[in-house]
Amino acid sequence: MSARQWGKFWWQDWQRDPALRMCSIAARGLWMDMLCLMHDANPQGHLLVNGKQPTIRQMAVIFGATSDEVSSAISELEEAGVFSKTDDGVIFSRRMVREKTASEEAYNNGKKGGNPALKRKRKPSKKQGVNLSEESGVNPPLNPNTQEGVNPPVNLDCTKGLSSTRIKAEAEAEAEAEADISSLRSDIEREGDFRNENLPAPAEATKPKSKRGCRLPDDWWPSEELIQFAVDNQVDPEQTAETFRDYWHGV
Repeated sequence: MSARQWGKFWWQDWQRDPALRMCSIAARGLWMDMLCLMHDANPQGHLLVNGKQPTIRQMAVIFGATSDEVSSAISELEEAGVFSKTDDGVIFSRRMVREKTASEEAYNNGKKGGNPALKRKRKPSKKQGVNLSEESGVNPPLNPNTQEGVNPPVNLDCTKGLSSTRIKAEAEAEAEAEADISSLRSDIEREGDFRNENLPAPAEATKPKSKRGCRLPDDWWPSEELIQFAVDNQVDPEQTAETFRDYWHGV
């Protein structure tokens, strides 16, 4: 199994590389196989097999193609500027070498605690002869005895310059204002009591009439108005009254 089991591959970069897009699909396929060899090579990114540059015939055997096919594809890739060569003529991938260098730098910085440019500097101690109470710097220490700043301390002796007459006048004005407030509060309370006395008493709730009817009295008999109404309408008042009374008494 390979020592490097995986690596970064940017799919969009592969599809958008103009130099690679100018090559045939056969050349692009050969370049992918070459990248697999270069990823596992030492140094990484170089087309080496066990530290040696393979010949066209050897690459044909590795990639499963004829020597003419491999030679033609490599020439096509070289003309498009897909890869570069060292002084010894070894093919290498510029991006793979660049990413390997960046990875090694990050690894070495991690062993040292991170990027040296981003490491915090230690604060100098008194043993190094530095006065830690010095007020210079970006954020100098606050001086509790200073009288300046956004909110300077209040001078408690500011009333020394006031005359006794002025102090007495201010006290009388405050007392008068408090008396006016008390008087106004009393007037408001009296006005509220007066309004409450003049309010009408709440009306008593009327008891709703019962919807249930009453029974017809035993001695019930129609009034003279009803009798006259029956006569006017050609109805026998006595017979009708008896029939009406017997019906409701029997209910």
